[in-house]
Amino acid sequence: MRAFLSISAFLLCISGVQAATTLYETQFSQTAINAGSDFLDGASVTLANPSTSLSANLAAHLLVPNVQMSNNNIGWTVTFSFTASQDITISSLDLGFQFVTGTGTRHGNTDSKTGTATVTLASGDSSATADLSFERVQADKDGTPTPDVQQASFNTPLTVKAGETFTLTVNAKAPGTGGTFLGLSQLGIYGEMVPEPATASLGLLGLAALLMRRRRT
Repeated sequence: MRAFLSISAFLLCISGVQAATTLYETQFSQTAINAGSDFLDGASVTLANPSTSLSANLAAHLLVPNVQMSNNNIGWTVTFSFTASQDITISSLDLGFQFVTGTGTRHGNTDSKTGTATVTLASGDSSATADLSFERVQADKDGTPTPDVQQASFNTPLTVKAGETFTLTVNAKAPGTGGTFLGLSQLGIYGEMVPEPATASLGLLGLAALLMRRRRT
């Protein structure tokens, strides 16, 4: 029984090494984003029509494409590019969405606006997708706009090796809204480190030793 508990504890330690962690986080300010993290380097963002003219109030703290969402069945597309600084597996993300007016300010509390987004993660010949839905969150009592932060898992985790570049493409749509713009407030990417071969081998050797000890007892 004691040997079994030792093996279980060892397996828990090994699984803890691969626990999900934050690979990247950024808060947007127009088109400015963090350059990287401990896991990712050289972050950049590409969008066809950046709406830097919407600089008033809330929009100064959002990444807002210059695209009206009303009756727009195509929506807008934003692509982020990253280079992995070590072997990682990406499993989920979160995005913050916020609607703003044409002057970059918040909409009135009575507005009801919803939308959907498809996120495509691609590296080489491999890709994964995640679907999100979002809505306009009522402003706080003091009028502070609150983004709707949505988290979603990719349909399959994607492994990226150190030195490889991958893209994260967001296609957002909200055709049923009135005259409005849609911005992103924040982005988070989550997953885990891929253990180095030497670390994995040591783990297997330790497990083998525990099994041999159990057989002798």
